[in-house]
Amino acid sequence: MENDFILSANIRECNYGSDEWKAGVGYISKSGLTRIKESPAHYRFGEPFVETPEIVFGRMYHCYVFQPEKFEKEYYIFDEQIAIDAIVAKANSEGRDIQKPRATKEYKEWHEGQMILAEGKILIDREQLDKLKAMKDKLLQHPYANMLISKGIPEQGMIGEIETTAGKIGVKFIPDLRNDKKRVCVELKTTVRASKKDFPKEAANYDYQIQAAFYSDLLELYYNDNRPVRFVFIAQEKRKPYAFNIFEPTPRFIAQGRYEYELLLQLYKYCLDNNFWPGYQVFCPNKYGILDLDLPGWAINSLDYFIHK
Repeated sequence: MENDFILSANIRECNYGSDEWKAGVGYISKSGLTRIKESPAHYRFGEPFVETPEIVFGRMYHCYVFQPEKFEKEYYIFDEQIAIDAIVAKANSEGRDIQKPRATKEYKEWHEGQMILAEGKILIDREQLDKLKAMKDKLLQHPYANMLISKGIPEQGMIGEIETTAGKIGVKFIPDLRNDKKRVCVELKTTVRASKKDFPKEAANYDYQIQAAFYSDLLELYYNDNRPVRFVFIAQEKRKPYAFNIFEPTPRFIAQGRYEYELLLQLYKYCLDNNFWPGYQVFCPNKYGILDLDLPGWAINSLDYFIHK
């Protein structure tokens, strides 16, 4: 790891949701660094994080792929079509026509029983489960992707303190999967387009360069044996045919991510020590906070008109 910013580190395992993790308010994560990159004010005073349907699906798929035992404990398959078909079939055999099977007594009793069986688990329907299975099966068909997602420690929280040239900073992160033997960190990303052309744009939009450098550097400090950590993205599309690509960041990708996370950690440390959380003006080069406003290149066009009589 080519890093003069971090002088030493004490990184340890810490399960997500544990008392130590919850108490780690002063520990910044990659998502926190992304908010700092927007502005320290957005990090400190911004609206609470809201989970989008895409994030919910991604978390569900991660659990299905990496932690199948946990998936069974936390999710319940609510397959109402079987019940509806049975209710309609019974009614037809009795010469009855049911327009709204969900309004019947039989359905309501079945639904109540399902809620009891679910015991507060997250409900998913058969269509969602079939999609998760088809996506995972697609990955498993590829020998190298199969190896990457099948061997390692999944979703293990890591927390600790790093001593930097800016002072001591608390950090925390959760790799999707880490393979201690191979020194590989795997991140599975669900996306709309996983092509070689499109995914790099998404990586830039979501600051994946920060994640790759931040995680791999901290894991290297955790292992502390001078062996480099390889970082691998698996980007998989959420629509049929559920195609995917495996990406390994280039040295330039990692170098840019390292440059950004070091600068953002320094800024975070300054804001934390001084209880000063500026907005966009922190990135303005002049003290007045005035930026130049120009048009993007695509908006610079000739404007012609023609009068035809």
